[in-house]
Amino acid sequence: MIDLKPEHKKNLIDKIKRVNDKHIIDEIYRLLDIDFNDTVYVTNDRQKKAISQAQEQIKSGQILSDKEANEEIDKWLNK
Repeated sequence: MIDLKPEHKKNLIDKIKRVNDKHIIDEIYRLLDIDFNDTVYVTNDRQKKAISQAQEQIKSGQILSDKEANEEIDKWLNK
């Protein structure tokens, strides 16, 4: 377990109080997993195409296990 110091919470709260950007506040809510059901994710055409391609790959069985994916990531990082 990570040692949580009281000043860390206080510093975080202080930073959040200074945030005026709606997108940052939305992201904080998402990260904290607070009930935030009205979130709308906006995607551009490139992202929509990538999502569609990924869905097709899943349907056709073109997937990797966690172990295989981690091995590929290790190869990419060690190039």
